[in-house]
Amino acid sequence: MEFNNLTTTLTNFIGVFQGGYSRLQPMINGLLLALAGIDIVLLGFWWALGGGERLTEVIKKVLFLGFWLWFTQAFQTNAKLFVDSLINAGLTAGGQSGAYNLLLDPSRIAAYGLTTTDELSKAMGGISITHPADALVFGICYVAIMAAFLIMSIQVFLAVLEYYLITAVAGILVPWGILPQTKFLAEKAIGAVVSAGIKLMVLAFIIAVTNPVLASMHFASQDIKLNELWSAVLTSCAIAFLAWHAPSLAAGLLAGSPSLGAGAIAQNVASGSMMAAGAVGGMVAMTRLAASGASAVGGRALGAAVGGAARGAAQAGAGGPVIALLGAGKGMVSALGRSAVNAAKSGLARASGPFVDSFREGARGAITRDDKGGPHSPSGGAAPAWAAEARKSLRA
Repeated sequence: MEFNNLTTTLTNFIGVFQGGYSRLQPMINGLLLALAGIDIVLLGFWWALGGGERLTEVIKKVLFLGFWLWFTQAFQTNAKLFVDSLINAGLTAGGQSGAYNLLLDPSRIAAYGLTTTDELSKAMGGISITHPADALVFGICYVAIMAAFLIMSIQVFLAVLEYYLITAVAGILVPWGILPQTKFLAEKAIGAVVSAGIKLMVLAFIIAVTNPVLASMHFASQDIKLNELWSAVLTSCAIAFLAWHAPSLAAGLLAGSPSLGAGAIAQNVASGSMMAAGAVGGMVAMTRLAASGASAVGGRALGAAVGGAARGAAQAGAGGPVIALLGAGKGMVSALGRSAVNAAKSGLARASGPFVDSFREGARGAITRDDKGGPHSPSGGAAPAWAAEARKSLRA
């Protein structure tokens, strides 16, 4: 099937980016001449201070200066030759030597997805409304297959675009390599080109190896079997995952350490499902607590626990799903503890209330009897001094 939108967009961007280096060329030349002049002046000072006795060092400096002038002027050409050699190496390793159009035509990969799902879409149109399960399974598989092919095509599109973007703007950093104090800027620009080239080499190898498989993927007829359907889904998703991790593979190649395995898939799946599982588990536990409590205290504890879990998850969310889950648990436990302490204080106050009231009434009655000449009053009926003070304090 015809699908050229992505390739047309890529071609337009490549034309604009290639012109960007040409528009920056006057600035690059001016910066190069200024830095070269500074270096020549410093070399003259060094010569005047007696460095000319070491003629070998002077010759090496002049040779380096001439080489860097040439390298800066031809940076885009040199970068293209270097990256093209890496891409050709990847294509040759995949059995597609010289087939640069595999990387420059991402729409071809998206068109493979349309070809693969052609019979599947027709089968979906012929499913009766009385078979909703078949329609659901076919629909999910159709979305998965098309998403896999789109991911592969977009990854190729972005990788090629990244290379041309780097070569368009990195040239302004290359002249800084003349001076030892600023050469780290040029090293970063050259390193970015090398990284982009290795990424394209890995991606070219993956596309070259999988291109025959992608081109041959299709359903024989509209009578699609379940094993045939799942085979297409698993194959397309596996290749898409491989293309998606091409940058990680390139980084692993530079670092000398492998970066592909089932652990990468598990990490991506776990990061998305861990938070959902924790939230569901917490809500189920809180629902059981509310059902068993059936009281005002239990309701307040439930609200406090849910609020504490939400606050803990929000505070620790920046650290990832695991840290957020631990923060939610911590907030929930703290809230439950505070609710329990408040409930205990309230119950103790309600239980001790009658005793406190009885004690106050008894004390007030005793003082009143003493004040009126009761059995404990002294002769003459006058209230003692301590009773009068106590009465004043209670009435106050």
